Amino acid sequence: MELRQLTYFIEVAKREHVTKAAEDLHVAQSAISRQISLLESELGVTLFFVKGET
Repeated sequence: MELRQLTYFIEVAKREHVTKAAEDLHVAQSAISRQISLLESELGVTLFFVKGET
């Protein structure tokens, strides 16, 4: 687990939107998605669900 992953997770959670978090953090959306995916794999849980999906 890296501090960057936690920072990205917190920013996405606050904004409820990956694109907005990426803009505010000045990083690519794909970088945020990748780091959150790695964090989910490490923790063994899904951290975010897409609205409308079950």
